[in-house]
Amino acid sequence: MIFSIYLLPAEVWGTVSDWFMVAVTSVTAFYLYKTLRSQQEVQKTQNELFTIENIRFKESIKPILKYTGTTQMMHPGDETKKILTVEVSNETSSNALNISKIVSEKDQIFIPMGFSDTRTHLVKGDAPLLFHFLIDPKGGGFVSFSLSYQDIAGTKYKQGVFCICDEIGIELHPYLPKVLD
Repeated sequence: MIFSIYLLPAEVWGTVSDWFMVAVTSVTAFYLYKTLRSQQEVQKTQNELFTIENIRFKESIKPILKYTGTTQMMHPGDETKKILTVEVSNETSSNALNISKIVSEKDQIFIPMGFSDTRTHLVKGDAPLLFHFLIDPKGGGFVSFSLSYQDIAGTKYKQGVFCICDEIGIELHPYLPKVLD
């Protein structure tokens, strides 16, 4: 009877096997929690890697267009004006598709130069697309236009170009292509 005061009754406190079961369940819950946290970290890392690979893929198929200009190709009847011809070529092996033909609401003139003027795509090595603009060098001599195109995955781009053509020469300043939604 004296020892029963110091012992814990099994009906109230349970047996050793009950306590062992509580301990095993607690350890299992702890390691299950650690496993789930580890899986969350792995999932987060995989999502970041997918984002990086997605950007890398989009950049690998993105066409890069090169712009050059000349006023020597055609001469208008008016001596005070010039026809600026902008040649657009593709520097990458990625195709540029559905290239817009109307790039400016003003100043653009359409002069058929051959069958290649009907093309709406550019591949590296193709003859350049030609865009013609009637400009007055004394009246500022600048043209601003935007070219729309898309890559083989269907991503649409819009690239602006600012051209200065005066007595000093021709300067072409293309902007970075903007991805359209």
